[in-house]
Amino acid sequence: MLLEVKNLSKSYRFKKHWYLKEEEIFVFKDVGFSLHKNENLLLCGESGSGKSTLAKILCMLENANSGEVLFNGKNILSLDFDKQRKLRQKIQYIFQDQKLALNPYKSVKKLLLDVYDNFKISPDFEALFELFDIFELEKDILNLNSSKLSGGQSQRLGLIRALLLKPQLLILDEITTALDIPTAHNILNYLRYFQNTHDITYIFISHQEKTLQGLYHKKVLL
Repeated sequence: MLLEVKNLSKSYRFKKHWYLKEEEIFVFKDVGFSLHKNENLLLCGESGSGKSTLAKILCMLENANSGEVLFNGKNILSLDFDKQRKLRQKIQYIFQDQKLALNPYKSVKKLLLDVYDNFKISPDFEALFELFDIFELEKDILNLNSSKLSGGQSQRLGLIRALLLKPQLLILDEITTALDIPTAHNILNYLRYFQNTHDITYIFISHQEKTLQGLYHKKVLL
């Protein structure tokens, strides 16, 4: 089993007024699901249901109040900071709008090299240019700042940055929302092709269930 989520809950405590008792508001409660390798999940629900919060917990960017997240049999929520940081190479998260997520003042080349630097691994230009071919990106964008890229190019660059690390689990948060229909379908075709040639599991966070038809094996509604 690649991923097991057991009785996962997330809540926040706050006071409406200083003189009132503290209240606990749950974002979600007792969530559970499991995924085998190369098995994909659709995580769906209304806005504010906690989909992105759950994704950030799976990526160790937020803490849960209770429950377990087992990745390859280990509870990742109980790991110390250094071990969690190393594990992020295997669990990658693509934010909804890569146009906003990418540093607009850095060149595409620098953004790609930063990936290797952040995890202290040697650049693999053969793998990099293979991904450029798979995602149909021209190499002449390497010297452009990310602010000059289109939405579709930014989304593909974000995917390449994640896939360079050869993750076992890739979480994609509303990846098609900011794209036109042809570009969205192209992105999903790239992901389908990549999964057919590599060992990877996807979690899709999306309202667009019909768009993702045929790409996921399980569905969790928050």
